[in-house]
Amino acid sequence: MKFLFAAFALLVTLANPAAEALDGGDFQTLQRDNDFAELMKQLDLNCSTCALEYKNTGTSVGIKAAQGNTKLGKWVPRNSATNPEAQVVSYHLGRFLHMSENVMPSAYYRLTGGALATFRDILASANERNRWRRVNRDDILKAIAATDSATGLKGVFTPKLAGDSLEVTGLANPSANTINSSHPIARFIRADGPMPSGSKRIGLAGVKKKSGEIPSETELELARQFSKIMVLDMLTGQWDRWSGGNVEASWSGTRVYFLARDNGGASMAGGDKIAKYSKIVTRFDRAQILRVRRLVEALSSVNEAPRLMRSLNLASKPSYLLARAKAVLAHVQAVQASYGAEAFFAD
Repeated sequence: MKFLFAAFALLVTLANPAAEALDGGDFQTLQRDNDFAELMKQLDLNCSTCALEYKNTGTSVGIKAAQGNTKLGKWVPRNSATNPEAQVVSYHLGRFLHMSENVMPSAYYRLTGGALATFRDILASANERNRWRRVNRDDILKAIAATDSATGLKGVFTPKLAGDSLEVTGLANPSANTINSSHPIARFIRADGPMPSGSKRIGLAGVKKKSGEIPSETELELARQFSKIMVLDMLTGQWDRWSGGNVEASWSGTRVYFLARDNGGASMAGGDKIAKYSKIVTRFDRAQILRVRRLVEALSSVNEAPRLMRSLNLASKPSYLLARAKAVLAHVQAVQASYGAEAFFAD
């Protein structure tokens, strides 16, 4: 999977260097991670060839950016539906958990100068019918009024993927704000459910290429991926996965894979309560749980914790993330005590 980004010599507004690894293998780095780091080094939304337009879908209010015929991505400041810290940390934490492909690349970016003025004008003229979008519009206008143009307004930038991502229909139950427990993937990620097949390939409802082709993957791989996303959601305090539109998948060639795109409905501050997710996911990937143990180890180390916080772009107190990671491990241990080998996917 590659990113679309302009091959122009852009001025650097805010670089987002690759995470500073605690050792050579702590952060997974795929080619797309290198592509994204390169994009962020070049990104300048004030460039003369950049075009900004309103992001008029979803609850979050922001802008979509393009340069010539190349779509760059979208930028969203903090609002009721997007916490930039949670979005950015989710990406780097996904890399730490070695599940980079399944998490949307995200970086902090400050909108300044003419780009900020353009965004302000777009907001001021926006006729919003949705109540929450109106609230977000008004709150952001107040934030812009209190912002120095040179310093800019901090938000989160996510790139335009070379391939589309689409909502997986039927897996979420928005009316109950939880997973649809009767969906095959929901059953596969439970220790009391059937073990997914490592040879049977399936598609995901709602995920189809424009050509009509339906990409597929084995039951085992898709279940493993979604279980990993559930663990990531527990660690980041995700509360908005099930409200509708936030369970997505993309594809590479004929292979489909889950993509946690919108991760801003979360908070890196708060308690370690994971009760909601502990009822959803009770089957885990062994390798990921080892990474969670490594996370606890690093956050508990006087020497490693500060470096890990910088690598994750974590501004909130690390004690919150540490408490959640410990709670996840305790949950896994309890499930294993009850279900034995059924608590884990086949290696």
